[in-house]
Amino acid sequence: MQSGPLMMEDASLTPRPGMLEATGFGAKLPLAFLFGSILGLSSAGFDQSWIAWIGVAPLLVILRTVNGMKEAAFVGLAFGLGYHLVATSWFLGLFPLRWLGVEDWLGVQLTVLVWIFESLHEALLIGGFAFLVFCLPLRSGFLPHYKRPFFPYMWAVPLIWIYCHWVVGTSELFLAVPVDQLAYSQSQHTGFIQIARIGGSALVDFILILFNAALAELVLDLVHLGRRLDGRMDKLRQRVGPLFDVAVVSLVIIICNVWGGAEVKRIARETRPEVAIIEDPQTQAVPIAVVQGNISIEEDRLKTTSAKAISDRYAELSNSLGTSLMVLPEGVINPVQLAPGYLVSRLKEISLREKKEIVVGSVESIKKAHVNAARLISPANPPNNLYVKRRLVPIGELAPLKAIEDTLPTDIKKRLPSEQMKFLTSKSTELLQCLWGPMGVSICSEIVYPRLISREVRKGATILLNLSNLAWFHNSALNKQVLAAAVFRAVENGRYLVLSTNTGISAVIDPAGIVTAVSYPGKRGVLIGTVQFLYKKTPFSKMWWL
Repeated sequence: MQSGPLMMEDASLTPRPGMLEATGFGAKLPLAFLFGSILGLSSAGFDQSWIAWIGVAPLLVILRTVNGMKEAAFVGLAFGLGYHLVATSWFLGLFPLRWLGVEDWLGVQLTVLVWIFESLHEALLIGGFAFLVFCLPLRSGFLPHYKRPFFPYMWAVPLIWIYCHWVVGTSELFLAVPVDQLAYSQSQHTGFIQIARIGGSALVDFILILFNAALAELVLDLVHLGRRLDGRMDKLRQRVGPLFDVAVVSLVIIICNVWGGAEVKRIARETRPEVAIIEDPQTQAVPIAVVQGNISIEEDRLKTTSAKAISDRYAELSNSLGTSLMVLPEGVINPVQLAPGYLVSRLKEISLREKKEIVVGSVESIKKAHVNAARLISPANPPNNLYVKRRLVPIGELAPLKAIEDTLPTDIKKRLPSEQMKFLTSKSTELLQCLWGPMGVSICSEIVYPRLISREVRKGATILLNLSNLAWFHNSALNKQVLAAAVFRAVENGRYLVLSTNTGISAVIDPAGIVTAVSYPGKRGVLIGTVQFLYKKTPFSKMWWL
């Protein structure tokens, strides 16, 4: 009996590593940094919002190719550094620093140092996100299981992102100012962002990361770059499962856009003056003026323009505007402008003569310290006429890192606001009581913290105001990012929001997040718009725990 040749093939208990998995760790770090930089272009200053829908997927793919928790954390840190270096490149607008008494050669170095330090600090969030995604036992799809791996990839990845960026990133312990959140990249997609009325900006981020996770799952399945996800509980075949996940998420996005489009039409209909006043006489249209003085940081700090000239400038802009309400930006009133004959006196004269109410940013002395505040000047002289800032800006108003500040030269350190003045904060949420209704006020960076604004609406705020001074960063992309954050606060709370900045961009935003009036940056003038004082609360503004 004759036997044929024995057919044998190599078999291995371990799967063949993917193409990217087989490369060294040294190649993955610059790759993560590159993809993070590309994602940074999605931020409001660059207006490439589509990148946010696919930009996190490369990080998720790379995390399936690393070996060990340290590699995962460093890959996330490199990705985050690339993202924030691009998204916060407005820090470079700090230059020149002549108002600090710094020569240009040193000013460039200090500006770059601040930019890199802050970018690295914010990158810690994405580093933590990458660490947690790597460490958790994740299975493909949407369904969990009681046996390891426990957590479904499609739910766990977005929830980890939300925790890192909207719980840790917005807490007072994390000192960064998160003005470049991924959700803000979608501020111009009015229909889609209406879901923020239900779950806030975090829900927009959730949908963005959900789609990125579905794409990463699909890429890992179709292209053998790294370890595939397995363990699906829905019994779909490996090739079919990721396509199903992408289809489900795409359907969710379509539903959000269709529903959001209907919401925009509903809000436009309900806020028509002739409709609104029938439903509630208190919601009648009110003309408003936003005064943009365009006082540069050099004029302010180096006193190249006298206090009398600044008072004249604002008084001239504020006269005879024909509106019932007027808003001036952060810090217009200081101890000098409080003196008789200066701006406060002149604004009071305008208020009495024209029977209008004026909200103006002020820096005032209280209890041998200072507060960054907003003052209401009204013919009615209401008892609640002062709002005090609740969340200070690190270094600018708060000196949390005294060891770092002590290393600065004395002539530079003494020019910092946190050294010149000790600022107090308010521990409670106070509203300004104007004739038209309670007003919720925020100052500068407070606009990027959803909890601060929603607390005001829960307390009864019928309109939202933000007073800012962005002159520190000259004409940088920061003004667009602040505007994007303001759009989300208006949508989340279903309120008109008035953004008043010293050097622009100033704007009037309706409850659907549509910018109805906007100023040019770097220009002096007055922005005229129309607002309504609204009383209905959105689901998000009712959720005290968010």
